[in-house]
Amino acid sequence: MWNWSARSSAKRVMSVGLSVGSRLPAYCTSMGRVLLAALPDDELTAYLDCVELTALTPKTVTDKGLLYETIRRVQIQGFALADEELELGLRSIAVPVRNRQGRVVAAINIGVHAARVSAGEMIERLLPILQEHARSFVHMLG
Repeated sequence: MWNWSARSSAKRVMSVGLSVGSRLPAYCTSMGRVLLAALPDDELTAYLDCVELTALTPKTVTDKGLLYETIRRVQIQGFALADEELELGLRSIAVPVRNRQGRVVAAINIGVHAARVSAGEMIERLLPILQEHARSFVHMLG
């Protein structure tokens, strides 16, 4: 008797591979927006004055006024959701990592295939997990 099995490889969410040190535009990524939201007003304004907003997908925010409003919303909500702005099919959510003084020193995120996980599900299910892990980093940071 034959024992048959089948296997399929997982398709990447992103078409480019990322490794330590990879750089992505802050304006269209969830982690970038969390870090931009932590900037003092004058630094955020300086960033927006000089950044060239290139549409990487049809959903990328390229209007500086709308981007400013989006970043302000991140400050209020405490998280950023980027919905297919960096690459079609990629949805990500990020939260700030703060040190003991409450200063944002990093961000962590989760990226998913947009067809498999809705934005609402990310906020309901994944955001609390991210927030919990971000709080746990406080003990590791000075």
